[in-house]
Amino acid sequence: MTFCRVDVSCDSCVIRLLSASGPELLPKMEPVGNAFYVGGSSWKGYMNILPALLPLSMIALGSLHINDCPKQPYIPIYLLVFGVVGILLQVQYFLGKFCTQCQNPVAEWLSTGCRLLLCLFAVCWLITAHTDSPLLKELISKCLQVRDLAYCPYSRFPVGAAILTVGGAIITGCNVENASYGLTVCAERTAVQKAVTEGHRKFSAIAVTCDIKDQFVGPCGACRQVLMEFGSHWDVYLIKPDGSYQKTTLQELLPLAFTPAHLKD
Repeated sequence: MTFCRVDVSCDSCVIRLLSASGPELLPKMEPVGNAFYVGGSSWKGYMNILPALLPLSMIALGSLHINDCPKQPYIPIYLLVFGVVGILLQVQYFLGKFCTQCQNPVAEWLSTGCRLLLCLFAVCWLITAHTDSPLLKELISKCLQVRDLAYCPYSRFPVGAAILTVGGAIITGCNVENASYGLTVCAERTAVQKAVTEGHRKFSAIAVTCDIKDQFVGPCGACRQVLMEFGSHWDVYLIKPDGSYQKTTLQELLPLAFTPAHLKD
């Protein structure tokens, strides 16, 4: 049977973890003000706390801003993942030290193996997570290129759109304005009409961009309704001029939409 006894005197505090035979497994802890540290000098005790503060801070920051940065480089996600990995590594480290003191080689090897696996996971996740596919990069690139072809002498608000078909083809379009303002055609509708004339009916994604640099801008309401004609499960990429993007879906942009399915009921 194992029990814990704490002996306190005016100048020291000794924690003894006793088994039936009574061996002491934990070192002496000495008081500094209201804090205790293990052996050595006080700064070493405080240094033992610092490694835990960094991952805890990363987890806190990542949790607070998880919904504020739904775009590259996904900083809150990185903070959360590496914060959790850091905490788990420290837990495994102290478990390994405890296993060493208990002279249990099997448990010590398991603890070391867990730490190596955690490090391997962190490295692999950093390399592979949130990497854009070549097709997505091409979609974004063509969206930015076609924006420069926009005909917008009245609004001077160029917009580019690039649609990705289920077959992997990319169809582009830009806004075309008219002196009779009501006849202006948006970039998204230009791309859809062009895709239809080329025989495409099923689409998986659309990228939209304009020249506003400090925020993401989505399609207008009319364009959202036109896109909904061909399905509600599109991925919509809102692109800034620098190529960064925010990913959403058409269903999120136009909830409770009127669709062709309503005419079949």
